[in-house]
Amino acid sequence: MDTWNGVERRLRPERRAYTVGTLMTCAVAPRRMAGRRQGDRRFAMLDRFDSGMVMLAVALMLLSVTDSIFTLTLIARGGTEVNPFMNALLQHSVWAFTAVKMMLTGIPAIVLVAAGNLLLFNRWRARSVLAALVGLYMGLIVYELVLLSLG
Repeated sequence: MDTWNGVERRLRPERRAYTVGTLMTCAVAPRRMAGRRQGDRRFAMLDRFDSGMVMLAVALMLLSVTDSIFTLTLIARGGTEVNPFMNALLQHSVWAFTAVKMMLTGIPAIVLVAAGNLLLFNRWRARSVLAALVGLYMGLIVYELVLLSLG
C-alpha cells in the first residue's frame, strides 16, 4: 500500500494542476497525446494537439480575416456594421476594429484547441464547438459574398 504520512495515495488531494507554466512547457516540448491515467483518458487536457483541431483553428482565423475584409468592403460601399460594439470600434479606427476582431476569434480558437477533448456546457466536445464555429463563419462568408455580388 502506497502511503504518505499515513494517508493512502489515492485519498490525498489532487497534486496535478494545469497552469500557465504547464502551457508554456507544453508549447516548447509537448509530450502527451492521450491521458496516462484511466480517469484522464476520457477527456484529457493534452499538450500535443490533433492536427485536425489545429487546421480548424487556422481555418477559423482565415475566415475571420476574410470576414473583416468583406465587412470593410461592404461598409465602404455604403453598408453598416450591425454589431453595436464592433461598430463603435470601427468608428474609432479600422485598426481597433481589426485587432479586437482577431482577438475575439483567436483567443477562443486557442482555448478550444487546448480543450479539444473536454465537454463544454456538459454537452458538446470543444472540437465540435470549433467545427460548428467554422461552419457558421462559412455561412457568414457566403452571405457577405451574396451582398457583395448584389452591389
